[in-house]
Amino acid sequence: MALDLNKIPLMDLNHLTQHLGSAEYRSYFLSAAGREHYRLLAYFSTLFNNQILLDIGTNRGTSSIAMAYNPTNKIISYDLEDVLELSSRLPNVEYRLGDFTLDKYKEDVMASPLIMLDTAHEGPFEYQVYNYLNDTGWEGYLLLDDIYLNEPMKEFWNHIKRDKHDLTSVGHWSGTGLVIFN
Repeated sequence: MALDLNKIPLMDLNHLTQHLGSAEYRSYFLSAAGREHYRLLAYFSTLFNNQILLDIGTNRGTSSIAMAYNPTNKIISYDLEDVLELSSRLPNVEYRLGDFTLDKYKEDVMASPLIMLDTAHEGPFEYQVYNYLNDTGWEGYLLLDDIYLNEPMKEFWNHIKRDKHDLTSVGHWSGTGLVIFN
């Protein structure tokens, strides 16, 4: 996949802000590429059509809304607790409470060419997800948030031996990485 990083700062997310329930999160959502990663997520959604894209770590729902930029894709967002804060939902986004690595979700994982992982940022869960994707033979693109946030995340990022790319300049200020599983 060829990336055109020059398109990312130009992504217009304004039409999606109506779905965000918090003025604070709307402000983050519209921040420049390199400060926040939402334009990058919207851009990645344009690289796929009629696909299932996974958002691991729903939190307030902002990543899933950005990933829904391309309405032909179905976004499935997973979290272990419900702190979702939206004013309205998009028809192409489904929210699930639970562990996406459970067998009952494996078909969706295997069908997804893109997974956004934005969770605890402490290292152990990121290793668990990375190993799960390796063990299942998943193929696709894994976007990682906060790869430089702290020492455990830096160690995790440096541990990855697959083809990987630092997209921090157009992602999140605390580091955004792309790992290619093929």
